[in-house]
Amino acid sequence: MKILLTAGYLIIVCSYAFDRVRKLRGGNEKREAWVYAVFMAVSAVAGALLLAGVEVPTLVLPYQILLEPIGKMILSD
Repeated sequence: MKILLTAGYLIIVCSYAFDRVRKLRGGNEKREAWVYAVFMAVSAVAGALLLAGVEVPTLVLPYQILLEPIGKMILSD
């Protein structure tokens, strides 16, 4: 069932994005079309992974690794 849901999601998102990119390119907005296509591709992949039940790593972890020692150093004084 997850496969059908994920496939349906991808078909709907990709068809909508393809239509919008085609309209943007037709209106001589090629740079905007590329930016939109990249953002939609990343969003479609992330959404499909979430619908499929794949655990996506969070973006907080690199910042936590970087800033936690600084915070502990400040609080230890």
